[in-house]
Amino acid sequence: MFFNRIGHFVVALFFGFVILSAPARADETGVVNASPALWQVKKGEGTVYLLGSFHLLPKNYRWFDGIIKRSFDSSEELVMEAKMTPAAMTEIQVMIRANGFFTNEDNLQNHLDKVHYKKMLSHAKKLMGMDEAVARSVKPWLMAIQMSVVSFISSGMDPESGVDKYLERLADQEKKPISGLETPQQSMNALINHPMSVQSAMLADTVDKLDDFRNFVNSYLEAWASGDADRMNKTIIKDMAEQPEMYKALLVDRNKNWLPAIERHINSGKTIFIVVGMAHMVGQDGLVRMLESKGYSVKKIQ
Repeated sequence: MFFNRIGHFVVALFFGFVILSAPARADETGVVNASPALWQVKKGEGTVYLLGSFHLLPKNYRWFDGIIKRSFDSSEELVMEAKMTPAAMTEIQVMIRANGFFTNEDNLQNHLDKVHYKKMLSHAKKLMGMDEAVARSVKPWLMAIQMSVVSFISSGMDPESGVDKYLERLADQEKKPISGLETPQQSMNALINHPMSVQSAMLADTVDKLDDFRNFVNSYLEAWASGDADRMNKTIIKDMAEQPEMYKALLVDRNKNWLPAIERHINSGKTIFIVVGMAHMVGQDGLVRMLESKGYSVKKIQ
């Protein structure tokens, strides 16, 4: 039952990986004006805008105005990390069932130390009402995502308010074409195809961060809202890089795989609006640096 209850949120969180932790409850007593980072690449008659996204946001955050709105309105196509379809959702649910659970005598307890196993059980019970028999059957990567997503939703963060979902709705309303840099299945493969030791390290890190998620996630959200690339690099990338295997698979390798498609958009002569998770944009392995190393002039316009 727990899978059916949150399976679509697992997908929503993973596309544009931000963090594997839980957020603080948003204070919705007043509007928060955010100024997320936006870059521009011009070549010939074409223009590509690159927006760093936060995928789940409190409902009181306002960011779609000024230069972001003008840039989006002028674009001919929206490009996201992956475009979800009903068929892709069904396939991903099959992938999760096939790759998210132990099917032999192995179980989750064998892959966590006693301290983290006890903490995991406590969070699983509190967040999802999951008893130990069920929790033991879940592989570490899926348990980490489940805990993260449920914490996001229960703490006031809203997938429908996230940057990607908001822009996708607008594009649909305006009949603006929407495409993806990868398939949803490729996104999932980057998460599930890891040795058990790597998955377990991710889960241990997640349950540790749940102990003090308010300060942890607020620092991420504030870095995104500031639009300060250096601050995002120091706050987000430094933390992600502490898990090098996941960092490589979820960030570096995907950025490299996306680069040819982004270059095609730059050279298309069209005005294209690209939105991907903020962590993909900044730092030594970010898309901005990769494009600059290819000789493109990437201008930060917000």
